[in-house]
Amino acid sequence: LVCFLYMLEHLSRVARVIKSSGGNALLVGVGGSGRQSCTRLACFMADVSVFQIEIAKGYDLNAFREDMKKMLTKAGGGGEATVFLFSDTQIKDEGFVEDVNNLLNTGEIPNLFPADEKVAVCEMVRNAARDEGKAPDGTPTQLFAYFVERCRSMLAVVVCFSPIGDGWRTRLRQFPSLVNCCTIDWYTTWPSDALVAVARRFLQTIPDLGDDVRSSCVEMCQSFHADAHNLAVRFKNDLKRIYYSTPTSFLELIQTFKQLLAEKRKTISSLKTKYEVGLEKLTTTETSVEGMKQDLIALQPQLVEKTKQVSEMMVVVNEESGKTEKVKEVVAADEAVASEAARSSNAIKQECEEALEEAMPALNDALKALDTLSAKEISEIKAMRNPAPPVRIVLTAVCVLRNIKPVRVKDESGKMVDDYWPAAVKMISEMGFLQSLQTFDKDNIPPEIVKKIATYTVKEDFQPDRVERVSKAAWGLCMWVRAMETYDRVAKVVEPKKESLREAEAEYDAVMGKLNQKRAELQKVVDQLDGLNAKLNSLKKEQDDLTCQVDLCQKKLERAET
Repeated sequence: LVCFLYMLEHLSRVARVIKSSGGNALLVGVGGSGRQSCTRLACFMADVSVFQIEIAKGYDLNAFREDMKKMLTKAGGGGEATVFLFSDTQIKDEGFVEDVNNLLNTGEIPNLFPADEKVAVCEMVRNAARDEGKAPDGTPTQLFAYFVERCRSMLAVVVCFSPIGDGWRTRLRQFPSLVNCCTIDWYTTWPSDALVAVARRFLQTIPDLGDDVRSSCVEMCQSFHADAHNLAVRFKNDLKRIYYSTPTSFLELIQTFKQLLAEKRKTISSLKTKYEVGLEKLTTTETSVEGMKQDLIALQPQLVEKTKQVSEMMVVVNEESGKTEKVKEVVAADEAVASEAARSSNAIKQECEEALEEAMPALNDALKALDTLSAKEISEIKAMRNPAPPVRIVLTAVCVLRNIKPVRVKDESGKMVDDYWPAAVKMISEMGFLQSLQTFDKDNIPPEIVKKIATYTVKEDFQPDRVERVSKAAWGLCMWVRAMETYDRVAKVVEPKKESLREAEAEYDAVMGKLNQKRAELQKVVDQLDGLNAKLNSLKKEQDDLTCQVDLCQKKLERAET
């Protein structure tokens, strides 16, 4: 609150009314003139509580009367000094004003309390009435009369009305107690000293405002409001129309001035900041231009030197590329020769494998047949004293193939002949006989033995079917002898081809050794070329970076100068 003489005069009036027993006040003035503020301050000074209704949606006469019950119970029943502050802006129903009129006139509102609540109120004041001797008989009528009397003494009603409009005059005619039972206090236009005090108080919160400027602003606001009031008087005299220049409009004037001042300060501060930043940028740009000029002068020789290095490196790379192409051609020719040698070697190898395919199945079958022989079957052959011709001839062929000497015996005519049977029996009696057949050196059979074996294989008694009918063990040995003969015959055909294969493979190895050497030389040349290309690319990148820096520096200088 802002205190000034005009405000203190009205404050003293309201305070006197409140302190008077049964005193009520009618404060007449436009909105914002300080009626409620003075009332609340006076109540605070007098240590009196203020009661005021709160207008909300749906607030009607019943709600208003409930509030009145609470207020009267508090004042009359509780004995607490209370001020009922009521404003014309709170009138939602004319019944509110009628009840206030009755309260001012008689101290009560007719038919406010129902019977049960009325009994409760009487009980609240019974002790106080007995102590004061106001209700000697203690009847409800005496007690309620004491309650009403106490309400009039403990409750003060302050009504705030605005003189603007017809509602003010109409209510005064309809409810005369507003005038008859109230002390009327008129809140007129604020004097100039009040305007100055209020303006000085509100403008005091503006920061960064000199005392001279602040005083001038206070005088300006006071002058604006006073001139507006004078113009309102002139407006009424000339046009018979009323314009109210209220304290609220004066406060709005001050608030508008503060808001405009803050906006203008913000705008000017923003412009000032922009100008300062612009000047700073200009200074920075000027310094940057000098730096960029020096950078451009330093970059030009570097760019020329880097261009020269790139040109020289490109010449070296082109020469090395030519050498590399020549080496590639030589390597390609050697690869063609190696491919031809490999093709020839593979052809010879394939012929050898095809020839061996004839003998290998018979050899494998013979070895499998040997695996099927058991010691029992071998023992059967050993037990033969006079073996059948197929068995004898098979065993003879095995001895010949293993180069076992026969025994010289006499035949029936007394002539000495070779007999292989004793040697054969001794041969098959050996522990590792079958194993020796499986590991027999089939690649180094003497030609005379092979020739002799050939004379046995064509005989009728050496045929596998006939031998198998006589002895299974002899059949296995027969198959083995035949396989050895077949393998030797095929090996004689394959051996020259194997020699050719070895020569071809040796030639291929020599060619591949030479080719690998050339490939290593080519790889070395390619690696050198790759290294030169990498160096060339690095130089080109450095050249491009320098070119970009020079171009960017020139563009920045052009933009800075323009």
